[in-house]
Amino acid sequence: MKKLHSFITAAITSCSLALGAHAQAVELVLPNEVSTTHWKNQYMQEFAKKVGERTNGEIDVKVFPAGQLYTDQDAVAALGTGAVHMVWPVSVRIETIERRTGAINLPFALSDELMNNQCYAKGITQLMSDYVEPRNLKILGLLCASDLFFIFSDLEAKKLEDLAGTKIRVIGGRVFLETIKSLGASPVSMPASEMSSALGQGAIDGVFTSAGGWAEMIGMTGKHALYVPNFSLTTYAVTVDNGWFSSLPQSQQDAISQTIDEIVAKQWKEVVSEEEELIDRMVAQGATFHTVDEEESERWRTLSERNVELFAEEYPDVLPKMKAVQQECIDEG
Repeated sequence: MKKLHSFITAAITSCSLALGAHAQAVELVLPNEVSTTHWKNQYMQEFAKKVGERTNGEIDVKVFPAGQLYTDQDAVAALGTGAVHMVWPVSVRIETIERRTGAINLPFALSDELMNNQCYAKGITQLMSDYVEPRNLKILGLLCASDLFFIFSDLEAKKLEDLAGTKIRVIGGRVFLETIKSLGASPVSMPASEMSSALGQGAIDGVFTSAGGWAEMIGMTGKHALYVPNFSLTTYAVTVDNGWFSSLPQSQQDAISQTIDEIVAKQWKEVVSEEEELIDRMVAQGATFHTVDEEESERWRTLSERNVELFAEEYPDVLPKMKAVQQECIDEG
């Protein structure tokens, strides 16, 4: 009887511990504003699955797509409140918190070649994270958002002058706003969820967005695209509430960080083909996609130099540090 009692007691204790561990699972709230079919949401679902597996269910990642919980801008603002633990916003959202991070949003600042070098990618990520950590945030990785281009409803733009006098939707951020102004256009900041209706109603003339934004959110409301290669290779900044993150056991921090590292490394390789497929889909439906030639691209680069100079004058430490990362990882590698 004593042996039976001991066995039953041990079994009950074991079950209680298992149930307790499950009940104490840490919830990671991860909202986004893109549609459920957008590739960013799909990577988030992969992140949720892998973190759950790596922590044996100790972290339960809850993904809320399509603005169900917050827009990205509101989600960034909610970091630190306990309502949101992680956000993957376009990096211009982080620029509104710490302007020095706007360096990676400058025209022609990044390229696929640079960001596919893991040493450079991690160095730039750490540099940007250093700037926001005093605000209790931490950047764990930089995903490729898109090599942005212009979408118009009626205007088939082919050169710089065609944008003069137009109203262009941008995500926001000082650097993007100044960039659009330098083109002779008027920037209008609004969330992605509003850009299709604004374009269709004529409130704006065009949208500065990604292939995903075009195919998944705008559709044939935007019939014409103008692309300047590397003019604005934008990123998603995987940003976490640093107070919450630092409070986790090291094994859980490692599970999150390692999963982000894996996704970032493969995503920079996969996104090019994914975006090409989306552009091809739009062209197949009757849209036009015009890529400027090298001569026209150089005109855009020359025009952008003043924006870079103004940023460097205001924040003289940032661009030299970015250059130092490049020299260490690529130029001298």
